[in-house]
Amino acid sequence: MFNAIASNFQRAWSVNESEITRVNCGFAPFCGLQEARKLLSSMLSESQQKNQSQSARALAVQSDVLVDYAHDMLHSFPYRDVPSCWRELYTDAGILKALALGFLAVSELPDSNSIDIIDTRKIGQLRQALVSCDNVLVMAGASGLERKAIIYELIDAIETMIEGQQEALPSAQKRAKTEASVKLDIRFLDCIYLPWMPSSGMSTVAPVPIEIGSKYTDEQWTQKLVTMREFIEQYIILSLHKDDKEGDHDENGQDQQGPIGYLAQHDLFDQIPRLRRDIDIPDYCMIEPREQDGYRPPDDVLLNAWFGPRGTVSPMHTDPYHNLLAQVVGRKYVRLYAPDETAKLYCYGSMTEKGSEAEQEADMLGNTSQVDVEQPDLDRHPLFAEAKYAEAILDPGEVLYIPFQWWHYIRSLSTSFSISFWF
Repeated sequence: MFNAIASNFQRAWSVNESEITRVNCGFAPFCGLQEARKLLSSMLSESQQKNQSQSARALAVQSDVLVDYAHDMLHSFPYRDVPSCWRELYTDAGILKALALGFLAVSELPDSNSIDIIDTRKIGQLRQALVSCDNVLVMAGASGLERKAIIYELIDAIETMIEGQQEALPSAQKRAKTEASVKLDIRFLDCIYLPWMPSSGMSTVAPVPIEIGSKYTDEQWTQKLVTMREFIEQYIILSLHKDDKEGDHDENGQDQQGPIGYLAQHDLFDQIPRLRRDIDIPDYCMIEPREQDGYRPPDDVLLNAWFGPRGTVSPMHTDPYHNLLAQVVGRKYVRLYAPDETAKLYCYGSMTEKGSEAEQEADMLGNTSQVDVEQPDLDRHPLFAEAKYAEAILDPGEVLYIPFQWWHYIRSLSTSFSISFWF
């Protein structure tokens, strides 16, 4: 299974269109990657299982060093300014690490003859390989020729193997695994049931970027990377418990007992291909919208997930594309303002001086209103009182069309999962 994927990877790098050169990355990282590639080739050519395991262990160590180095380099630049060579190095190192762990799970046997030890070790190695694949998608976008297709192949192969290993576990181990995760799985399925989420819970090991704070215009707002399981346990399940108590939220649904975590505008379906295969693109996305100033249609429909507890807020803003917002679970309050109302909405940058810090902020938030929509400061923003709007509650199973250049404000009224289709 992994041999075919590794061979595809070898063919992809033989095309030699990589940004990973001695000039771009330096002598040590370049040579380190070359050594890792040689270890992969050696591993594939080994006929004896023992020798293949040795090569796989060496490759796992070498690729892990490269992943750490590339990770540091990714964080040495603003995200948009990261040179392509470091994204590609992180991608290739992550793929090599996943392949090494996959081969170890297939070929390496522990000293003990216990089938329990064999199976649990394999599952652990495969889960580490899956995390490596997820990190490549999240951190580097699987940069490089054919890399995304290779990552998808790896994820499918690893998930299939994990499911097979879990089925092979003795009954006692299956019961222990179920009892250990029943609190998370049952609470998750009962309260935020996503019928297309893999029932095996495989997606919970995936690292995802989340926002910390009610809305991105707050000074305390920040971001961090957590696993899906950590996100569900720390921000979804705890929020559901809080919702059962009175006084946990203020009149606008803001959390009073701790920071809100929000998986916002994340391409979860690119990261977890199983989810993507179960989603149909609405036919409305296939039309050709009329030409408008500033509108440039994407090459393909862009999908983003929005998953969070009650009280998450998307401040009033505009999107660069036409948008179909589909509500899967939970309810959201939505308010819309037409482009004609823009002058009354006080977007960032509308009243700033050239060269000022405020102007720099406007470059980042130029599509966002400064007004706190549900608690406006009319002394600072008097025209906002005259702005006309439409509002609605978006319920599960409903889809809202938000045209290009229309301003929209959204607040979750309950634990919520939504999908936006940009076209």
